[in-house]
Amino acid sequence: MEEQRKSENALVPALRFEGFSDPWEQRKVGEILQIAFRAVDLEDDKKYQLVTVKRRNEGIVERARMAGRDILVKSYQEILAGDFVISKRQLVHGGNGLVPPHLSRSIVSNEYLVIEESKDISTEFWALISRTKSMYRQYFLSSFGVDIEKLVFDVQDWKKREITLPKRREQEKLETLFQKLDSLIALHQRERAGV
Repeated sequence: MEEQRKSENALVPALRFEGFSDPWEQRKVGEILQIAFRAVDLEDDKKYQLVTVKRRNEGIVERARMAGRDILVKSYQEILAGDFVISKRQLVHGGNGLVPPHLSRSIVSNEYLVIEESKDISTEFWALISRTKSMYRQYFLSSFGVDIEKLVFDVQDWKKREITLPKRREQEKLETLFQKLDSLIALHQRERAGV
């Protein structure tokens, strides 16, 4: 039964990297999602780096550095380099990103969903597909509220939705390709700006 379901949900893209022929599969997000929650017990005299997620897939940035006693909401979690972080209140606006190494061990409130790599999908691939129209649509459909500026992401609803993905080796190839493209675009923009 499981094999039949897999073959029915298999897709073969028209354009592939050489050496890859395995079909891509449609999988429920909940089957492959690896959520992390590393609770932080805030100490009054200790300083903590708080971060936030910018809209339009512009990543994780510093928000403030504060002592534990000055942080009003006490339900925080630690994020690590390579985690994929989603703002539950800004996701429909592209509020997500990978944690860069220099912000590892920063903290975010429970208004954020922190995703770790799983055996089926890398966090870099989550970041890559989060920029696609189909994932934006899923994020929107899995959000609720009456005003686009105040929509809240429903993780449980999102877990029931399906995404199409290749095996990890092909994900890595796609990640590398898009990293190179991003670097070329950035270089071209710097050259045009005369930097």
